[in-house]
Amino acid sequence: MSTRDKIVSLGLELIQIKGINGFSFADIAKVINIKKASIHYYFPSKHDLIEAVLEKYSIDFFEALKASTASTLKEKLEYYISLYRANLIEGRICLCTDLAMDTNNLSSDINAKVGSFFEKNLAWLQEQFSEDSKQKLASEFFASLQGAQLIARNQKSINYFDVITANSIERILVTLNKN
Repeated sequence: MSTRDKIVSLGLELIQIKGINGFSFADIAKVINIKKASIHYYFPSKHDLIEAVLEKYSIDFFEALKASTASTLKEKLEYYISLYRANLIEGRICLCTDLAMDTNNLSSDINAKVGSFFEKNLAWLQEQFSEDSKQKLASEFFASLQGAQLIARNQKSINYFDVITANSIERILVTLNKN
């Protein structure tokens, strides 16, 4: 793995665990065992690092989503949830959820990219639902997932996340069977 990739990988981990203000380039340099100036060679500012981390995270997330072999709606939603759950298991949170909480501290271009990540999530969810209810169901499901993530992280309870997301899937399946 290249030095740049190591910096991006560690930057992702630190943002997901500590937030954008919870670490410095000095923290990264110490862990990777390089000089702080080496980080500035690749990323002149923290903003530049956040952009690189966000790009990698988004690409990896949607590639993982495309790689799913799930066939039923329930399986697709469970797989989708598993992408978020994996972060919680590691004591992390979705990068874009974390960045969204720092909207006022981020540039408009980073905020736009975070918004794009959320829009792509909603579009994927809408594709899974019937035409007459897709926007409402996708929005409700996504909001429930985001909220469950935040509370589960705060409470250090993966069980909370599992219960809320399982209930959300069940509610969707019941709703769609009524239509």
